[in-house]
Amino acid sequence: MKKKSSPASRRLVSNPGSHKTVSNWRNVPERDLWLYARSFHSAAKKLAGTFEADSGPVSDFDPCPVVFMYRRAVELHLKALVLGEGGNFLTTKPDHLSVYKTHSVSWLAQFVCQIVIALKWEREFRCEGVENLADFKAIIEEINSVDPGFVFRCPGKTEEPGSVPGQLAFSVREFARRMDAILELLDSTADALAATWDMQNGMAVPEVDLHAGSDFEPTVH
Repeated sequence: MKKKSSPASRRLVSNPGSHKTVSNWRNVPERDLWLYARSFHSAAKKLAGTFEADSGPVSDFDPCPVVFMYRRAVELHLKALVLGEGGNFLTTKPDHLSVYKTHSVSWLAQFVCQIVIALKWEREFRCEGVENLADFKAIIEEINSVDPGFVFRCPGKTEEPGSVPGQLAFSVREFARRMDAILELLDSTADALAATWDMQNGMAVPEVDLHAGSDFEPTVH
C-alpha cells in the first residue's frame, strides 16, 4: 500500500510538541498513540543501525533491545489503528480498556484484518514479505512470540550448523528490514483509513485519491 498524503484528522494531536514520559499507557489519548509508535520505530531503526556498523559477533542478548522496540512499535501502531478511524469500520468494536491493556499483537491484528476485509483492501494490503493477510498474520504471530515485558529470545532460528555457541544466528538487519516494511504498511493504512472515513463523512481530503475507499497502489517491492 503506497504512502499517501496524511489527512488532517490523523495529525490533529493534543500537543504535537514535547510530550511527557508516559508511565500509564491507558492515559495516552488515542490520537497520540501513533506518535509514540513512530518514536519507538525511530529508536529501533537507529539502534538496529549500530549493528550494521559493527561487524563483530552478536551474542544472544545483544539484539533484544532492538526486537523489543520494534515489537512495541508494532503494538502501538495496531492500537492506533483499532482505536482510531479503523474502529469505525468494525462491525463490533473491541472494548477500549481491553485494547489499552493488552500486549497481544496477535489479538490486535485480528481487528486490523477485519478492517482490511471490510473495506476489500486485501489486494492492496501488501509490503515486502507480505503478499496477503496470511503472510501478515504469520509475521505478527512471530512478533507475538516475543515476551512483551522482557525479551527472553529473538524470533527465528537461534542456532545454525557451525555457529559459535553463545552467539546468535540472527540477522538484525534482516529483522529490521522486515519490521520497517510492516510498520510502514500499518502507517500508510492508518492514513488511508483516516482519508476514507473523512470522505464518507463529506470532509475534503486534499491530495488523496480514493475511489470507494480502495484506490491504493501496492508498495513497490
